[in-house]
Amino acid sequence: MDIEATVARRLSKAVGVPAYLEVPEGASDAFITVERIGGGGSMFEPCQLAVDCWAKKKQRKAAQALSERVSAAVYDLDEEPNLFHPEVTNTYRQNDPDTGRSRYIVQIQLWVCV
Repeated sequence: MDIEATVARRLSKAVGVPAYLEVPEGASDAFITVERIGGGGSMFEPCQLAVDCWAKKKQRKAAQALSERVSAAVYDLDEEPNLFHPEVTNTYRQNDPDTGRSRYIVQIQLWVCV
């Protein structure tokens, strides 16, 4: 199972913005990216993911609102087969240093059993 792609697809549908695994060229005003940041080596180790919530430059409130929608949608990830106990573990603001775009990051943890 490609956990990043699965979570990206599910969260995109839930929050109504495009989701990517890498930041695309010419990205829309609002989108999310999903990246595995740790864990998930076996079914006995939870997987940690970072969901970056992007908005245009100087659109902090838009990025924050998107992060809140993502956070609420995380708890429904267990409706996906083989995903268990999804939870938000951290949320913080970190604008992109290269582009200056506003960004909030939602860190999540879940168990994958395949």
